[in-house]
Amino acid sequence: MLGEIKKELVEYISRNTGIDKETVVRVLRAEETFFVLQLEKVLGKNAGKG
Repeated sequence: MLGEIKKELVEYISRNTGIDKETVVRVLRAEETFFVLQLEKVLGKNAGKG
């Protein structure tokens, strides 16, 4: 199901912006990586405050 959602999102963004699907996927992956790093950073800071 998640794969279908991602595929639909990529197609939607590509269709509405004119950006090719490969570029859309690369940007979404970079964004996902960024968010994960930010979460790890926050969780790492708060882990020692228990």
